[in-house]
Amino acid sequence: MTVVALLVLAGCIGLPGTDGNQPSPDEFPNASDIDQSVFDRHTTELGNTSFTLVTERTQKQRDPIRSEDNFTYQNVTARFLVEPSDSQYLVHTSGYAGNSTIYSNGSTEYFLFPDNRTSVRTLAPGSVLNESGDQYLWRGWFNNDSGSLSVLAVAAIDATYQREGVETYQGVPVMRYEATGVDALPNWAGGGNPSSYFEEFSATLLLDEDGVIRHYEYEFIWADYHTRRMTETYTLSDVGSTTVQKPDWVANTTLRA
Repeated sequence: MTVVALLVLAGCIGLPGTDGNQPSPDEFPNASDIDQSVFDRHTTELGNTSFTLVTERTQKQRDPIRSEDNFTYQNVTARFLVEPSDSQYLVHTSGYAGNSTIYSNGSTEYFLFPDNRTSVRTLAPGSVLNESGDQYLWRGWFNNDSGSLSVLAVAAIDATYQREGVETYQGVPVMRYEATGVDALPNWAGGGNPSSYFEEFSATLLLDEDGVIRHYEYEFIWADYHTRRMTETYTLSDVGSTTVQKPDWVANTTLRA
């Protein structure tokens, strides 16, 4: 089973280094400092800022499980438009299960299903759009304390990274951090023996001077016959300039008692 997660932020939180001066490597964390705290700071930086986020997951696994030739592909793309100052959220999802949309005003979730049916409910405590919940956006995606992270996500955060130098990403200076190979995984991954469980692992993190993760990805490839690969991508853009418009179909969807 493989997970690739990509996180890109194309916005202007300070836009460090846009005057043409490349920052010194000393202005970025050491490789040994890449841990949960880096993701927590990122969460804080974006806590009350609008943004657009595109997530992509690609999963490849054997079907049936023991077949050497047949694979299923479970690919999903979701586009989040987030405006937390007004508690406005819009999520478009497409993939192997069809296209769907969720709109939330901070207290209610409205659903548009692939067959054009609609539904509405009070915002669930575990919803990724619930601002007071442990699963809310970055808290649910990158905070191990939320209890929602997969073992793969935690292992990637806990991996051993190396600094690869300063570069410019979407006009913003960033430090590139990379973790490569199964040996970079924490010892607890794969039941205490990562090399017996995984064939490959890699991760890339692009971090700007403000502590915002501009790009993040990680990938696992299994060594056994079960799930072979899953990739996951996070791409952020329009930071500070994203606006959310309530879809027309929401007006025809009523909350059931």
